[in-house]
Amino acid sequence: MKSWKVILKISNGSEKEVELYDAKSYFGGYLKIKRGYFNELAKTIKMTKKYSTGKAIERVIGPENDEDWTANPWMLFILKDTEKNKPFWFFIKREKDLSGLLVAIGPKSYAEYTNKQNNSEARREIKRLINYIIAYLNKFNCLILLPNFLT
Repeated sequence: MKSWKVILKISNGSEKEVELYDAKSYFGGYLKIKRGYFNELAKTIKMTKKYSTGKAIERVIGPENDEDWTANPWMLFILKDTEKNKPFWFFIKREKDLSGLLVAIGPKSYAEYTNKQNNSEARREIKRLINYIIAYLNKFNCLILLPNFLT
């Protein structure tokens, strides 16, 4: 599995590197997430205290040739399923038309779990979770991290 490296710079100045796994292998490309999803997500964030946003993405290193992808509009979803106590990470690049592309997933345990399934099951599972984020507000604790360069 190819991996993306995301360096997070927390407000106290400390840095943490997060490794995420390229989603291209599951979808034969990157899963496109429609603009309407992000509109619903914005409403969801305002409705519940279990969802929050913040700035922390300092650098993004791509899976090929250590290419620097920092200067893109990224979103890192860090979720915890409150029923199963399982973490999920989704790394999304926003596009100019305000849609998004699911670029990577994590943590490693989740990436390995979905990798063991056949691709159609893994695709269904990932899509289901992405939709559940805006449909079942009490199921997750959700932190959405954005790039530090945003003003």
